[in-house]
Formats: sequence, C-alpha cells, structure tokens
Amino acid sequence: MRSTTMQRQRFLFAALGLLTLWRWALLPTLELSPDEALAVFRVKHGQIGGFLEMGPLVPLCAKLGMLIGGACEFGVRFFAPLLALAASLAVWRLMRGLFDAQIAGWAVVIVNVLPAFNLAAVTLTPSTLMFALLPTLALCLRIALLHAQPLHWAWWAAAACVMGTVLVQPPALGTLAAITLVFVLPERLRHHLHASGFIVVVAGWVLAMIYWLTCQNGFGWPEWRLVPNLFRWIVLASPLLLMLFVMAARLAFERATLMSQRSLPLAMLLPLATIDLLYGPHDRWPDMGGAVWMLFAAMLLAHRGTVLGGVASEEKISLRTIAVVLAALQSAFLLQTDLPRTLGLPWRFSRQITPGSEYTHFFTADPSKAMRGWRESAKLVAAVLKDTRGDGPWFVIASDWRLAVELDHYLGQNEPVKSLHDDLRGHGGRSAIFVTDDPAAIAPPATLQARFARFEVLSVARVMHAGNEVRWLKIFACHDYRAPDF
Repeated sequence: MRSTTMQRQRFLFAALGLLTLWRWALLPTLELSPDEALAVFRVKHGQIGGFLEMGPLVPLCAKLGMLIGGACEFGVRFFAPLLALAASLAVWRLMRGLFDAQIAGWAVVIVNVLPAFNLAAVTLTPSTLMFALLPTLALCLRIALLHAQPLHWAWWAAAACVMGTVLVQPPALGTLAAITLVFVLPERLRHHLHASGFIVVVAGWVLAMIYWLTCQNGFGWPEWRLVPNLFRWIVLASPLLLMLFVMAARLAFERATLMSQRSLPLAMLLPLATIDLLYGPHDRWPDMGGAVWMLFAAMLLAHRGTVLGGVASEEKISLRTIAVVLAALQSAFLLQTDLPRTLGLPWRFSRQITPGSEYTHFFTADPSKAMRGWRESAKLVAAVLKDTRGDGPWFVIASDWRLAVELDHYLGQNEPVKSLHDDLRGHGGRSAIFVTDDPAAIAPPATLQARFARFEVLSVARVMHAGNEVRWLKIFACHDYRAPDF
C-alpha cells in the first residue's frame, strides 16, 4: 500500500512538471491584460515602487521575467507558471503534514483544475502572487506551531508572506483576519494571540501598511453587489466544485474547534471567502486575487471526499472524477476560446452601464475583450501617428489608464502614452492624438478640449477578434496644447 501511494506521488510531481511546461507554452497565446500592461508600463517608465492599481511586487516580477524572456507576453508572464507550481507544492506539503499523502495529492489535483487557478497560472496579475503567497503563509504557520519556539524562523517567514500580500494587493485585510482565525478557531491555540510569534506577523503587516499609506493618497471601498459575485464564483470554481466546497466547509465547521491545527484550512477559508464575496466583483479580468480562498476550499474538499463515511467507495470515486473532469474542461474553455464572452461577467473592463441596465448587461458583457484586440488597436493608432509625422512630434492621450498602458506597450515608443488624469504641462505647443474606446464619444472630453486650440476626428474603427467585436476606437487630432498658467 505504501509503495502504491509513493508511485502515485511520483506521478503527481511528474504531472505538475509537465503542466508547468504546458502553461509556459500558453503564455504567448494571449495579449497582455490591462493589469499586465500596467506592470510593464511601470517597469518601462521607472514607477515600480508605487501602488498604482497594484502593489510593487507585480511589476518587480514582470521586470525579472522580462530580463529572462524579453519584453513580450512570454517574458512578462515568465514567473506565473513557476508561482503556480510553488502554490501546488505548498498545498501538497501542508496537507501531507495535516493529514496524509493521499489527501494531499487529491488537494493538488483539485487546485490544478480550478478555472481561477489556471487563469492565474498563465497571466501575471496580483492574483498570481496571491495564489502563491497564501498557501505558503499557511504552511509557515503550520511549521511554526509544530516547533513551539517563540521566534522560530517560520514566524519570520510567515511575516514576510503577510508583507508580500500587502505589497501585492493592499490592504490585505483578509490575510490578517485569516491568520487571526487560525488561532481563534481551535481553543487550544488561542494563547498564541499574545505570543511573540503572532506579534512578529502582525508587525510585518503593520510595516507594509505604513509603506502603502505613505505611497498613496487615500482609497475608497468599492460598492457591494452580491448577485454578480455568485455568478463569478460559478465561473471561477465550476458549478459542481462550488457546491462540493459548500458541503465540505459545512461538515468541517462542525468539528473545527476539536481539530487543533487541522482547522487551519477552514480558518483561512472563511475570512478570505467573505472578503471576496463582498468585493470580488470589482476585480478586473483576469485578476482573480480574491478567489484565493478556493485553494483552501479545495483542501477541505480533498479531506472530506476521502474520509467521508456513509458513501460507497465507487460513488466517491465517480463523483470526484466527474467534478475534476468538468472543472478541467471549464478551465480549458476559459483559457483557449472566445466563448467566455457569452458568460456575461460585469467587471470593470465591461462597457459603461447605468444602474438600471446593469442586470440586463449582466448577460451580455464581454470578459475576453480585456485580452483581445490590443495589437490591432495599437496598429490603428500607429498608422494615424505615421500620417502626422510631418507636422512635428505628436504625443498620444488615451481616455483611461487601461487603454493608455495597452497602447504604450504595443506601440513600443519611448514617450509614455498619457491618460486624461496625467499631467500634460510639459507638452505646451504640441499636438496630440486622443484615443477613446467609448462608442458614444463624438468629441474629446470638455476638459481636454479646453486645453487645445481645436480638434478633429481622424478615424473611427471597429476592432474585431475571431469574428466578434471587442471594442470601438475613435481617434481625434487635438492641435496646439496650451498649458495652464498655474
């Protein structure tokens, strides 16, 4: 029996290696999403240390990847499959320590068929790092608790992981709540709340928060919308796995306070899932950072699916096989086809809508447009810029930061593409190309018109991909920028 288990584990690790190679092969097949293009923009223009839309660890990873693989999709995402591999190994090591190798193997299998995890494994967004940091954090807490030393190295490693989550996706309140619940849920661990190890972890979070607060000018909590989030969970976890997650969490909660360290996956799951329920719909595609709770749900499901009594072994195997196959098919569906545009996920990349039309648009929004048609859009702008070369050095303004960073990357020019919120005072006397993807726009915004002597429409283009419209582009010429007097 032991020999059979070891053979299965060797097969599992070999499969993870092949899966990592397959994910590397997928990296160049999708254009950069706005978050990825933003990371490249910050690297290119020396803005790595800030917190514009994401923490500094994401552009830092992009920079290191581009040093290895070049300034292309493969280079930007080079570390994404490796981070997914690290997350899988952390899940395996944690579950083997808490339970056994068989349950650990099932946990890794479930994790690697999750659509959200597979999406994070082939893109470089905050979610990619969160999926690696959180299970590593849980593993460090497990090691620290095993050794029972006040300042064991695992406490410091856990503190580093906590700081990393803040430097990826501040303020990381779910991370701090999850760590606290690890020690609150089992009664025999509550004394750690006033021990030096826990204080080290909290101090790491506080230091990272201080750095964040010194780098940004304030933040606001996004609006709560429940119904779109439930649909988002179905898409990211697959319907059958999501139902099984709920069942496993309910069964685990009944015995959580009696399981000591074995309650760790449930303790990590509850606050992370709660935060994602409230604020997850505001994650842009393909950033699934809030969906990291699914890793811990997979751990619970692997445990309950293996030890659950009252169910015949054949039925358990059949149910596990069906759930895994369906989730794997859904992952492939999301990664390699244009069919996701029919799913209707109302996230920030979607076209602007009014509150009254939101639930109608819920079924027609286009998630895949975030990673489609950017090269074609840049080619259109480049053609317009080429026609204006004889009239002096023109610069480019985009209607929002997402369009700006995508054009900046795919145009490949040294001068950064500006957005409407950027400072333009150094461009006095120059003319600009203004680009918007708002199909209703008939002119540049009034604030922009006031700063230029005149404007004219240069081009209106419909950007297509695989026979489907992904965006409209309207390009305006704005002549003779007049810098403000102050």
